[in-house]
Amino acid sequence: MERMNNIANYESKFWDILAKEHLVDLSQFHKSPFFDEVPLFSRESDIEFLSRYPGDEASVILLKFALKFFNSVVSYEKHRAAYFAAITVWNYSETDPFIPNLFVCSGCIPWLKKKLVLNEVTTPFGKRIKGLVSRVDLGVRFEVLEDTSTDRDMQRIFISQLVQPYPSCVPLTKFRTALHPVK
Repeated sequence: MERMNNIANYESKFWDILAKEHLVDLSQFHKSPFFDEVPLFSRESDIEFLSRYPGDEASVILLKFALKFFNSVVSYEKHRAAYFAAITVWNYSETDPFIPNLFVCSGCIPWLKKKLVLNEVTTPFGKRIKGLVSRVDLGVRFEVLEDTSTDRDMQRIFISQLVQPYPSCVPLTKFRTALHPVK
């Protein structure tokens, strides 16, 4: 019972952080054209309440909330035109907590298709994030791919639903190679 109260308390704290960051208005992520990668928190002190947990457990709690938020954003509105959203995590530091970002692209998918190349995770960081995602149980399966084109010196991991919730929601697999045009 105490663990469930803690989880509810953490979710409340996470929503407070999103409110402070002006991210609770989900409609802002559905304008077209729209492209942004927004961190879900801006200060490490915002998530200090997770410090009582060992690294991976705190990371799973943080990732679970990020993916729940992501699911809320994606399900907020069904688009007629192509719409892409994912949670991203950059490998900024080996010791600091990772920062989940909401990555959204609406109305400019062909441009993004030319810029973004995703592949199976191969780096230790990518494998760690994939392992953490496998511990998140939200009743939805997620795919985890690695960005190999944006910054060769830093890994960025993309996480999105394995099965897209509606036809115009673009899956991660559309960014595996630049050879296949996005509908």
